[in-house]
Amino acid sequence: MAPPIMGVANRFLMNFAASYSGGGFKRLYEFAKWFDANGGAWFIIHPNCAGLRDEFQNNQFWIADQPRYERVFNDCRYLAAIETEIGEPELYYSYGIPIYRKVGRQNWFHLSNVLPLASSGVPLSLFDRLKLRYLGRKVKQNLHNADIISAESRYSLSLIDGSHRAKLVLSVNGSDEELAYLRGGNPEPKANIATVVGTWRYKGVEDSYRVFEMLRRTNLALRLVIIGNEKSVPKRIQDSESVELRGTLSRAEVIKTLRSSRFYLSATHIENSFNAASEGVVFAGESYISDIGPHREFLAGTQFAQVSFPGMRQPMLHVIGAKVSGANLRSWEEIIRDMIAKCGKDIQ
Repeated sequence: MAPPIMGVANRFLMNFAASYSGGGFKRLYEFAKWFDANGGAWFIIHPNCAGLRDEFQNNQFWIADQPRYERVFNDCRYLAAIETEIGEPELYYSYGIPIYRKVGRQNWFHLSNVLPLASSGVPLSLFDRLKLRYLGRKVKQNLHNADIISAESRYSLSLIDGSHRAKLVLSVNGSDEELAYLRGGNPEPKANIATVVGTWRYKGVEDSYRVFEMLRRTNLALRLVIIGNEKSVPKRIQDSESVELRGTLSRAEVIKTLRSSRFYLSATHIENSFNAASEGVVFAGESYISDIGPHREFLAGTQFAQVSFPGMRQPMLHVIGAKVSGANLRSWEEIIRDMIAKCGKDIQ
C-alpha cells in the first residue's frame, strides 16, 4: 500500500446523507475507511449508517436525520449548522445531492443515479417517474455550483449537458474483491444455480427469468436464486418451484452467493456503474448481462458474445468468468487518491 497522503485530515466534507445501501453505502464505507487511515475527514451520513462512528473514529460524523418531506424540499437544511462549526472545507463532496450553493473552496458533485437524467423507456411506477423527474430538474439546475462533476461510467457522463464538459471526471466504483479474486486464479466449485441481484422494476427481473427458462431447457435441475425485496418480484416468478427468493442480504452474503453461482443474470435496463455486473461476471462461472453502455465499458478487452432470446427486445452479452481480463477494474485506493489529486496540489 502507498504511504498516507499527508495533510488531508479534516479538510474534506463528504455528504452521503441520502445513501445507506447498495453502491452508495459501498462508496461511503470505503471513503470512511480510507480517510480514517489517513488522518480523518468530515462525513454527513444517513441515520442507518450511524455505526460507522464507532468503526472509524478518526473521522467526524454528523447524522442527517430528516423527515421525508424535508428530504424532498429542503434536503440540505443541516449544512448551515455544520459550516458554522467547521468553517469552509477545502472540498465539499456531495454524493447524489444537488449542490445548491458553494460550500467548500472546491465543490464536487457525484452523480449517484442516472435515472433522474435518463428514465425514458425504463419501466417505472408513475410515482417513481415523477419523483425522478423532479430530482433531475434539481440536479440540472444546480450543476453550475459544482467545480467538478463525476459519474461512474462514460455513459453516465454523456448525460451531463455539454456546457459542463470541462468539469467532468470518470470515478468508477472500486473493485478490490474482484481484483483479488482474479489474482488468485483458483476458481471455486459452482452450485447449479443462476443468481439475480436486485428486484427494482428497472432491473428487468422478468427478462432475467426468460433467460433462466432458456437455460433450463438443457439443464433441468438449474435453480434461480433472486436476491432483493421479494414483494417486487412478479407473482408468476415467485410461484415457480424452480425459484428461490432470498430477500435482502448483506453484502458478504451476496458475494458468497455469486461466488457459488454457475450463472449470473442481469437484464437491467439502465445503470450508472458496471460495478454490480463486474461482481457477478467475475465471481460466477458464466454470465448473461444486458447490452448497455456501462456493461460494454467493463467488458472492453474481454472476449464476449452478443446473444438474443425470444420475447426480449434487448440483446444480452454472454461472458465466461475465466476469460474476464479485469483491465477496467480499479482499487478504492486508486480512486480516492485520484480524487485528491484532481482537487489540486494545494489540498495534498
